Amino acid sequence: MPPEFNDLLKGLPREHIDEASRLGLALKPGLDLANWSNLVAQLVQMTGRASRNRDTLTAWLGDLLAFGAGRYRGQISEYAKAAGLDPGTLRAAKLVCSRIPLLSRHNTLSWSHHCEVGKAFKAPAEIEAWLNLAEREGLSVRELRKRIRQHLAGPTAPDGGAASAGGAAPFALLRELRAVGRFVQNHSEVWQEWSPATCELALSEMRPILDFLEEMQARRVGRPSLPMAG
Repeated sequence: MPPEFNDLLKGLPREHIDEASRLGLALKPGLDLANWSNLVAQLVQMTGRASRNRDTLTAWLGDLLAFGAGRYRGQISEYAKAAGLDPGTLRAAKLVCSRIPLLSRHNTLSWSHHCEVGKAFKAPAEIEAWLNLAEREGLSVRELRKRIRQHLAGPTAPDGGAASAGGAAPFALLRELRAVGRFVQNHSEVWQEWSPATCELALSEMRPILDFLEEMQARRVGRPSLPMAG
């Protein structure tokens, strides 16, 4: 291990930790709320002071939050601010760690590789398949992200064939809708924690999609088309 990582390990309180690696933490069973809270506070302080190994510290915090389940509800933004991280980064870390246990992470891959896979997929079999693919083919994070997006988008046309030039637009829209639907489904842990204000903002941003859904429902049952918002 690099010397700076060994220094990081020395500063890590180990009483309630079974294993620590550059990709995350394995915590001892039965960790109570008080000790969990102290461990979070110590790691947040370590992260806020650190100039190196930020990915490792983010993964450690992600494992702590995943272990803590609902104990921290509403506090991620505070943790992130104290650690010098974006709240979205910390929420994503918690999501990835809850989907990819430490024993399932690949030492040959980076934390960023695991984030790309863990954010995109929920099923353990899919996650393992994509991590194996990235390792086997030596994919960069950028290449892996591109492959995942292509996979989530699905075929160009519903029958799996290529769409004609004249009919490309409808299939392109369906492809994008399919990708958005999977993305939202796979990130339920994130949006379930949104505040009422964030929900209101999301609804305003999605107004065109809501209008689209109402129109599709009307056409599906043969009702007259609804006026679309301009």
